[in-house]
Order: sequence, then structure tokens, then C-alpha cells
Amino acid sequence: MTDSVTESVTDSAPESTTETAAAGTAARRFRPRLSFAPLRSRGYRLLFAAELVSVFGDAFHAVALPFLVYQLGGGGRELGLLVAGYGVCRLATTPLGGILSDRIGPWRVMLISDLSRVVFTAGIVAAAVADNPSVPVIAVLVAGTGLGAGLFQPAAYAITPRLLPADQLQAGNGLHSTASFTAGMIGPGVAGLVVAALSPAVAFGVDAATFAVSAVCLAMIGGVARGTVPPPPPPPPVDDDGPQPGRAGPDGGAPPSDAPPVGFWRLLRESALLRTVLLVTAAANLTVGGMVRIGLPSLSNGELAAGAGGLGGLLAAFTAGSLVGGLFSAGLAGLPRRGATAMVAGMTLGLAIAAVPFAGYLGAVVALVVAGLASTVTNVLVITTMQQSTAPHLLGRVMSAIVFAALSLFPLSTVAAGLVVDRYGSTAVFLASGATLLAAFAFGLSRRELRQR
Repeated sequence: MTDSVTESVTDSAPESTTETAAAGTAARRFRPRLSFAPLRSRGYRLLFAAELVSVFGDAFHAVALPFLVYQLGGGGRELGLLVAGYGVCRLATTPLGGILSDRIGPWRVMLISDLSRVVFTAGIVAAAVADNPSVPVIAVLVAGTGLGAGLFQPAAYAITPRLLPADQLQAGNGLHSTASFTAGMIGPGVAGLVVAALSPAVAFGVDAATFAVSAVCLAMIGGVARGTVPPPPPPPPVDDDGPQPGRAGPDGGAPPSDAPPVGFWRLLRESALLRTVLLVTAAANLTVGGMVRIGLPSLSNGELAAGAGGLGGLLAAFTAGSLVGGLFSAGLAGLPRRGATAMVAGMTLGLAIAAVPFAGYLGAVVALVVAGLASTVTNVLVITTMQQSTAPHLLGRVMSAIVFAALSLFPLSTVAAGLVVDRYGSTAVFLASGATLLAAFAFGLSRRELRQR
């Protein structure tokens, strides 16, 4: 796939009868089976624990920050600026997280991220209990935690293939998603109790402690995961869509031993698979952020007349579906045509989102459970596809590009959703989101380089 001539030829060639028969045989033999095999790997268990604790701590940050701002005399404007600053800083360091993962190794990047967030979050605690706490000082420290957060996720995606064999990678990604959503579902409730019973400063102290625990777990990971340069990959297979990204020689086979490694920008130019995944990711996230942050609260408070409690139930439904989706994805290891399945799951997500405003409250809950499940299945399958299709020396940058594509349109999405809600109502936001998702994933399904993965 790194050779543009090979790519254009294979993109135009019809599927052979042999391929179709092989795919059909594989589909008939495939049986979903939930696998916890990745947890037998010590390195993966430590990574699993580090991310579980870290996501749990993130909930304390999200819950405590508004109350800390209000405690210091700030209001909605100050809170909005702090949250926006966090988001901008996280987005700014996401590409850096990928670059550093490929240069110094993802293990070091994750440690730097966690330790920096320990320092910045401890600084928030100190500022909060000071005699004259200042919102600007808190803003700088919150921005610092955003810088650390941006480094972490690309490195986490890049390190997982070093800890697991290829046949366990998808199960590992699915279990990771399940753990993240479990922590994300439990964390806010616990954080709210801590803030209410004690103070926002104590909640930030818990957040800092979780980053310290995560750093300890990461420090205990040994072996090849600590290395700067990953072990050399085996010769890549060559199929209809060409060699795997970043690994092919000019003749479509393995690269010659003296050939310079393919760089990221060359890969982006020559890999139709990477371009398609980035385009679908960006398009799918164009409206989702605004739908969740703006459309859903408006719908709950307006058409559904469910109020704040009802909104909590709707968000919990999506999270519960996402949690189940992680377990379901872990059972799909060995699935033939993983890319096609991911796109069909994405289209299911679009249909479920479009149905939310027309189904009443209970129907909306069911639709959001389906949407959460489909969303996680899509994410896990796409991430696994790209992890297994990318040369190790490019994996950090490829993962950071995907994360950046997912996050970069969030501000535009929320602004656009607010304008649409004011002018046309919340139903229009859900219809627009559903249509955008359907179009994005239908396009992905139409692309052979993704459909046949």
C-alpha cells in the first residue's frame, strides 16, 4: 500500500472468486468468543491497571473543576475558558505524543505524561488551599494537565502491540475500552461524593494520586515495551490492497535491507488506507461532540422533559452500551473483513442516533445503548486494523493522527450544534449527526482498502 502504482492497480482490480470463497469460508468458521487472554500478560495487566486508574482519576478532575472555579468566585465564562484551554493544550500535544513515541518509545512518553500530570495536579491542590487562590493560576495548571493528557493516548495505542501477540491485540483493545468506560461510569459518582463531603481540593488530590499510581504501574512494565526501537517486524504479507503501510518495497514486496524507512508524510501520501481512516474519523466526529454536549442536554430538558436526572440516565445509557461494546469487541478476534464490520457498526451508530428524538425517553435510552455499543465496536476494530497495518517505527505518529482527527473538530462541533439548537431545535442536531455518521461510514464501506481489511 506504500507504492502508489500498486495501489492504483489493486484498487481497480475486481475481487477474485478465490478471495470471495476464502472470505466466505473464514466467515463460516468464525465464532465470537470473549477472550481474557491478554490479561495473562504481565505487561498488559500493568498497562490495563495504569489506564483504569488514570481514567478513574480523570473523573475527579472533570467534577471538581467547576466547583473549584465557583468557590473562587468565578462563573461560567471563567469555567469555559479553563475547559477550552485544557482542550487546546491537549490537542496541541497529541501530534507530539506520536512523534515522541516513535523517537524515544511510547513507554517513556506515558511516564512523562503521568509524572507531569502529578506535578500540575498537585499544583492545583496547593493553589486551591492557598490563602489567596487565583483563577489565572488554576488556569495555567489546568492547561498543564491538558499538555500531559495529549501525550498519553497516542503512546498508549502504540505500546499495546509491543505487549501482546497479534492474535490477542483486538481482545486487548476491547478490554481496554471496557475498563475505560467502567472507570468513566463509576468515577463521576465517587468524585461528586468527595467534592460534596470534603472539597474540590481533596478531589484534585485524589486525581494526583491516581496519576502517581498509574506511573508506578507503568514503571513496573519491563522487557521490549521499554525500548526506543521496537523489534524488527516479520516480512509483511502482500494482498490485493498492497503491502502493509510503511513496510513495502517498490516492487510490492518486503523492503530491501538498505532502503531508508518510509516516513509519515510519505505514508500519508501513498497509503489510501490511512487517508480513508483519517477522513472517516474526522467526518464522523464532525457532529458527535456537539450532539452529546449540546443536543442531548437540550433534548432532555426540552422535548423529553426529563431534566438533569434524565440527562444523567441518557449519558449513562450511552456509557453502558460502550462498556458492553468493549466486551463484545474483545470477542471478535479473528473476525474476517474487520474493516467492513467496523463501517457497518458505524452506520448502525448513525441510525441509532437519528432515532433518539423520536422514541420517547425509554426509547432514547435503548437507542443510546445501541449507539454506545456500535461506537465502541467501530473504534476498537479500526484501531486494531491500523495497529496491525502500520510499521512499528510509524505507529506512534499514525495513532496520534487518528486521535487528532477525532478531537480537532470538537470545538466547531459544539459551536455549530448550539447554533442549530437555537434556530431549529435539538431534533435537527440528532438528524444531522445521524446523517453525517451514515455518510461517513458508508464512504468508508465503499473504499476497498478499508472494506477488505
